[in-house]
Amino acid sequence: MMRGQKTMMVLLSLALNLVLVAPPVKAEPKVTITPSNLTVVGTKCPVFFYCPVLKRRLVLQTNQAIANLQILSLDLDRTDGTTVLQGSAINPILSTTSVEPNQPLTIPVEFNLNDAKSGEFSGVLLAIHSDGQLVIPIIVRVKDHWLGPIFLLLLGVMVSIGMSAYRTDGRNRDEIVVLVSRIRTQMKADPELVKSFQVKINGYLIDVDTDLTNKRWDEAKQAVAKAQTTWDKWRKSREDWLALSEFESSFLDLDNLTTDAPYVQTVGSYLENIKRQTADKENPEQLRKELNDLRQQLVRYLGGEAKLERFDNLRNELTGSAQQEQALRDISQYLQQELNNLSPTELEAFQRWEQEIDNELKQLDQAIKQQQISNNEAQSNLSITSRGVSSTYPARLPNPVPDVQPLQLNPVGSARNLFLFQLLSYTIAIFLLAGAGFRQLYVTQPTFGANLWTDYFALLAWGFGAEATRDAVTKTIREWKLPGLK
Repeated sequence: MMRGQKTMMVLLSLALNLVLVAPPVKAEPKVTITPSNLTVVGTKCPVFFYCPVLKRRLVLQTNQAIANLQILSLDLDRTDGTTVLQGSAINPILSTTSVEPNQPLTIPVEFNLNDAKSGEFSGVLLAIHSDGQLVIPIIVRVKDHWLGPIFLLLLGVMVSIGMSAYRTDGRNRDEIVVLVSRIRTQMKADPELVKSFQVKINGYLIDVDTDLTNKRWDEAKQAVAKAQTTWDKWRKSREDWLALSEFESSFLDLDNLTTDAPYVQTVGSYLENIKRQTADKENPEQLRKELNDLRQQLVRYLGGEAKLERFDNLRNELTGSAQQEQALRDISQYLQQELNNLSPTELEAFQRWEQEIDNELKQLDQAIKQQQISNNEAQSNLSITSRGVSSTYPARLPNPVPDVQPLQLNPVGSARNLFLFQLLSYTIAIFLLAGAGFRQLYVTQPTFGANLWTDYFALLAWGFGAEATRDAVTKTIREWKLPGLK
């Protein structure tokens, strides 16, 4: 029993000695960093540009002294895992490696994003000291510099404006110019093209040029359509038109035709009008009918000339006194003047003249027969009434040119209104619509450029959409038909 008590006392004594001899346990210091994580948003620096580094500050605090403090920057992975932000781009600056209790240490951290890719990167800063380590989560969001996106957005707007302008003006103009060039090429390839068709088609093409200059697209299309219709009409009945044209050229080439007679000159003027208006005829048959009517007018005149010639021949066969010969000569001159002054289109007047000369021929013929029967009579029973031929008729003067009232326009005011309207419409497209798109797609996107094609294509599409909206607004206002706006 006593022996057991001694043993217990010895063991208790040894345990007490061990407790008294063991060194005291040192408590681990409490180290904190504020903020506990970092989120940095920055912009890539374009080539040849100088961009300052981004700076953030960490505050380290401890309740016990720590030494050998280090802060390590590790590579940050992008969310899609395709690239990293090098740890060398993150530079924590330590002014000391030891920290005393209750003496906060400010640690500047610099972020150099010049070589960074766009996107969101995440990782940690590792703070190591003699008694442990501390992890600081970091998120870095990088987007492309604003210069490239704004340029692409404006490029989209400008390209869309150019396309709208071409669609509104250039396309119409080019389509019309192609048609005009085609017609002119076909005309040059046909050297026998009748002059009337040449003049008519060229007149339409001149109208086209004028309308193109003044941007009257509808009128220009109508003019080129008329030119094409005229050309098709020529090609469809080319041989008939040529045959009728040859007839027109030789129509008045007659040896016995008195070309200075008013009647003949009138027929000639009718012929010239028909030549000029050949292209206006619906078909060759219509032209043939008009030429046939003109031919009948000339035939009537030639028939009258033949009767006058017969009258003169009979007059020469009649022998009588000088007074009687002069009377017959006066009748011949009178009838010739009457014939020359007839209107080719007045058939009844010609028929009256024809009746008159027939009567004179009949009387003259009877006188000749009487002369043959009564050769010994001293005085012929032929009685002819002389008619004066010296009377002249003054030409009818044309009507005076009527006065016209010029259209009163205000081109200065209209041009000013048009300029202001266009300026306002482009301001809406570029500064309002494009600006809204730039803010929506770039300013509010911290990682713009991470998805290169998606981000930039969206900006380009917005630029096109901005101009399309402007064009729609412009067309709507044009429909209001306000003065000075086109």
